[in-house]
Amino acid sequence: MAIAAVMTLQATVASAQHASDNPISAADDAYGLTLGLESVGLYSPGLVRGFNPQSAGNVRIDGLYFDQQGALSNRVIEDSTIKVGVSEIGYAFPAPTGIVDYDLRHAGGDVPSATIIANVGPDEGRGISIDGSLPLIGNQLVLPMGISTQVSTQTPSYGPYPGYTSNITSLGATPQWSPNDKITVRAIVDWQQTDNAKTFPLYFTAGDFLPPAISKNYLGQNWAEGRNVTTNLGGIVSAQLTKIWQLKAGAFRSTNDYPVSFADQYTDVQPNGHSEHVVVGYPDQNTASNSGEARLTGTFLSGDWRQQIIFMTRGRDTTARYGGEDVVDAGPTVIGTLVEIPEPNFVYSATTNDHTELWSVGSAYHVDWRQRAEFEVGVQDENYRETVVAPGIPDSGMSAHLPRAYSNAAYALAPKWTLYAGYTQGLENSGAAPNSAKNSGAVLPASRTWQIDSGIRYVVTPKFKIIAGVFELQKPYFNLDTDNIDRELGVQRAKGIELSIAGEPVKYVHVNIGVLNGRVSIVGPNLVAEKVGFVAVGQPLLTYVANINYNLPWVPAASMDISATHFGTAPASIDNGVYSPAVTQVNLGGRYQFTTFGKKSSLRLQIQNLLATKEWTTQYTPGFFQWPPPRTVFAYITTDLL
Repeated sequence: MAIAAVMTLQATVASAQHASDNPISAADDAYGLTLGLESVGLYSPGLVRGFNPQSAGNVRIDGLYFDQQGALSNRVIEDSTIKVGVSEIGYAFPAPTGIVDYDLRHAGGDVPSATIIANVGPDEGRGISIDGSLPLIGNQLVLPMGISTQVSTQTPSYGPYPGYTSNITSLGATPQWSPNDKITVRAIVDWQQTDNAKTFPLYFTAGDFLPPAISKNYLGQNWAEGRNVTTNLGGIVSAQLTKIWQLKAGAFRSTNDYPVSFADQYTDVQPNGHSEHVVVGYPDQNTASNSGEARLTGTFLSGDWRQQIIFMTRGRDTTARYGGEDVVDAGPTVIGTLVEIPEPNFVYSATTNDHTELWSVGSAYHVDWRQRAEFEVGVQDENYRETVVAPGIPDSGMSAHLPRAYSNAAYALAPKWTLYAGYTQGLENSGAAPNSAKNSGAVLPASRTWQIDSGIRYVVTPKFKIIAGVFELQKPYFNLDTDNIDRELGVQRAKGIELSIAGEPVKYVHVNIGVLNGRVSIVGPNLVAEKVGFVAVGQPLLTYVANINYNLPWVPAASMDISATHFGTAPASIDNGVYSPAVTQVNLGGRYQFTTFGKKSSLRLQIQNLLATKEWTTQYTPGFFQWPPPRTVFAYITTDLL
């Protein structure tokens, strides 16, 4: 059960008003929006069209290239949006699998503002957050900043589960300096620490079958508590050099350090629930990256034509330390039975060091004719190099020098109908072979990827849009062959149909509905011999997210909403011998706006997993777990004080 209280001490501009925040009504499409404590849409920062744009390097801060290693906290981020399909048109230098664009916390005006958030839940969750904006020199120098401490039940990739708590503390600031109307400078200081993070168990069956049903009670090891520290530092400068030319540049450092972490695994699970229990301890795992981009944009206006020429340079330098883990066999057990074992005396070995560099220069051209037709084309020259130093084996390295190109176009067939199409190439890090492979530590070749998509957008009314599109995306497929060598066995080819319905179709009703129907196929010459199925493991054939919000006309201050998240059947083993069943989570909630001490306020209440459904799934991750999490309640109160 969750209760959250949000109180704004002082607010000065519209961006500082949060009592009326509602992502369902705020979203421009159904591809993905995170606003405050809630998210809507088909995709998330870690998952777009079946792939992870964060691991692919497709993350931006205010439009600039950012190699994210540590998670950004809400202390520095106002919201995040997914740029994919038609929403990528006009967005310079897009990438396959879409773009995650983070919007820095909005700076207030020349009057102080602050927000206090106190919460309890879901389940055992509780905490307090304070965010505000302090003008130091009028509106020329403004300091948005925040602090938060939480007990969270949000397990990474899985959701809120009772018992699996962690303590999270975050500090952040995004100062903004605007000496005149032509120059803006922003800084980013973001620190987040996670302690006492209980380890969520995963289950691996001995054959092509699902594990037997078990309860959703806490089944973790009390001593298996991980720690994690992330930092994100950086600065952005935007300068209007002349009437035509604008310079925008950003430099960032992102780190992600796990001083200690664990894996809790039940392997060789039998149909009757008998299994082996294995716990894995990891020594300090650390990743750090320096990245940035400088962009010079010239805008030329001539009658009905608006043209832009863009010159860009970007790069990243990433170092990672991983491996060295110790695996301890805790003995036979029956899944669903909580048996606390003594903490093992882990003996760690040497870790692997990985160094990656990616440098790119590019140019692009964009033209807009009377806001009826758009065309853009761009090219990048990329240099990639990776070196891996692993204990006990020769050093491994590879390099690649490849061009990247993209082109997008949109044309208004009629005032309400717009046709779009695009082609984008990419270059991604493939990592190194795992410790379990014969070629452990070997650097895998960089992945050349590409994507084509097209579709149509129908603006039913200025407040209601429908987008339908098709796409195809391809990238190499790496896995262990029958000789236990990690190598490229084929390609992953994602094909699908997307549907986005967002806005206010009729008075009082807001909708945000996203549908993805498609599959990620594996194509290769000897897949059967390598025991690899033709569909990527964990990739649902049908996914949809539907949110409907109804403002009660007889109680104007109140609204009701319902949402459904559906994952269809998906292969649960590499050979496609077993599929996880389809599962749907339904949430029911409402909002009520009122006045507290003369200030605008709102109460948010939501029952999550209303139908208490649960199924075994893999959902893009190795190992089975039960989803959705148990039924729970989430609520918060927002108050804006002027």
